[in-house]
Amino acid sequence: MNRREVSKQMAYLLRHDPSGISMDEEGFVDLEELLSALQERWTNLTDPELRGIVEEDPKGRYEISGDRIRALYGHSVDVDPDLPEVEVKVLYHGTSPKAAERIDREGLRSQGRRKVHLSARQEDAIEVGKRHTPEPVLLEIEADKAIDSGVPFQKASDKVYVTDYVPPKFIKPIDR
Repeated sequence: MNRREVSKQMAYLLRHDPSGISMDEEGFVDLEELLSALQERWTNLTDPELRGIVEEDPKGRYEISGDRIRALYGHSVDVDPDLPEVEVKVLYHGTSPKAAERIDREGLRSQGRRKVHLSARQEDAIEVGKRHTPEPVLLEIEADKAIDSGVPFQKASDKVYVTDYVPPKFIKPIDR
């Protein structure tokens, strides 16, 4: 069993296509139900192995609460995880040069997902940006000023923060 492949399939089911799995409005599904769905492909996958994948996930994508599991961020399905609002000074977003031009005009909007994803560290934002382009543009989000104007930020994991929208006046490119 390839743990990375299992994690990718978990992310797909919990974020984008929970077909055949009952999901509540916060994105939780029954852990046994998810395990059963994953066992269609990985017949020997066990509950402790599944829990180990969640605990060892470097991005903190998943949460287990009792006998339920969910993805904390990255959804394209209509769910609204109840995440804690936080006070932060600055956050970062890595993106392509073309997208950076649009963001400069329109602000940061979710693109195919329910929320805008931001990073607490520049290095993490650059890595995210590299998924889209070899030389990403690094954007700094003046989160404290945005919060003062009513833009809420939620902490999804130690590395990922989310919000619905960031107006362009709180975004500036960083020279690297």
